[in-house]
Amino acid sequence: MLRTLLCLFIVALLNLASPASAERRVALVIGNGAYTSAPALKNPANDAVVVTASLKALKFDVTEVINGTHRQMLDAMSAFGRSASGADVALVFYAGHGVQVAGRNWLLPVGSSIAAETDLPAQAVRTSDIMEVMETSGARLKLMILDACRNNPLPTSASRGASRGLARVEANTAGTMITFATAPGDVAADGETANSPFTSALVQHITTPGLEIRQLMGRVRETVYKSTGKRQLPWVNEALIGEFYFAGKDPNATPVPVLKPKAITVVETKPEATGPSEKEAFTLAQSLNTIEAWDVFLKQFPSGPYAGFAAAARAKLAAPAQSNTQSAAIPPQPDSSEGFLFPNSHRVRITPGQLEGLSKRQLRIARNEIFARRGRHFKSADLKRHFGQFGWYRPRTWNPRLNRVEKANVNLIKNTERWR
Repeated sequence: MLRTLLCLFIVALLNLASPASAERRVALVIGNGAYTSAPALKNPANDAVVVTASLKALKFDVTEVINGTHRQMLDAMSAFGRSASGADVALVFYAGHGVQVAGRNWLLPVGSSIAAETDLPAQAVRTSDIMEVMETSGARLKLMILDACRNNPLPTSASRGASRGLARVEANTAGTMITFATAPGDVAADGETANSPFTSALVQHITTPGLEIRQLMGRVRETVYKSTGKRQLPWVNEALIGEFYFAGKDPNATPVPVLKPKAITVVETKPEATGPSEKEAFTLAQSLNTIEAWDVFLKQFPSGPYAGFAAAARAKLAAPAQSNTQSAAIPPQPDSSEGFLFPNSHRVRITPGQLEGLSKRQLRIARNEIFARRGRHFKSADLKRHFGQFGWYRPRTWNPRLNRVEKANVNLIKNTERWR
């Protein structure tokens, strides 16, 4: 009888245990900053330490590597893969130098000396290899978090195929989430304090009860965006099944105690010291609707998000009246910027701040005008109609080739559309 009561008591205790305590959680945390053949970074080691502390408080079994060599990173991956076998959650966090070459992402160990692209396979670690370790482990939930978009550290001789930031990575396996400190092709800040803006935001929110992982990453994105003055926008790609809570479902539970970095200083975006904002100036010019008003606007805001509309409105006013005579049959050719939301998107990177305030429809037009500039045919009737009104649009191909700047701009706009 006593044995039966004891068994029932133990079962009751197990039923009362939180989901987090019943899950098997494993993590690999790497922070590389003490580079000798590339610019040293002061924060990745600090980032790894504070992330490790947070994950351990959340009942993760953590394998930590600080300033790891190539051999140490590979050994840690092997140990992590074994411990992740059959786990409920497998997480990899990396802070340090990363580089995109020919569409592949490489993480750089300390001590690596990359003189040519051919040195990468022998001296760096591919993100795809880490993903393969997690997929092979059979872990139910696979999370990769990369604070590795700081810059391109390769020497000029090895940078021929390199691109700015890291390349987009697809979450092709069910139960996978991939998080970048900033959008694909963009560069993330290392930070002016002890931790990077992304890691600071991650640690600030990860131990908060009641935050489902998608909501958690949304808060991290918002915090980073504000703390960097709208210059850095974290990016997430996921194929999750079900829900996951780092700190449990109950929003009223006591937050998990853990050492956290210093509070984030939010950079406020201040309005212009004098004169109206771009949106206010556009509204004013629109109400006047004269060539002079549009000239004043375009002089003040030559490359802002409203510049394309302003140029189109001015061109319409400046066009001569249509005549039925033969001599006036051919109207003047429109200016090369007519109708463009971003006239220079083929050679100048668009920033997240420039997309602020645009509607989802405007974002769609801005993204597709990059393809229209290259002569793309459109199946969509409204896109055909929109771009067909401009003389510069001459469709000639279904699959135009974009340069690196255009690809980065398309990715940024697409990512913004997703969250608008």
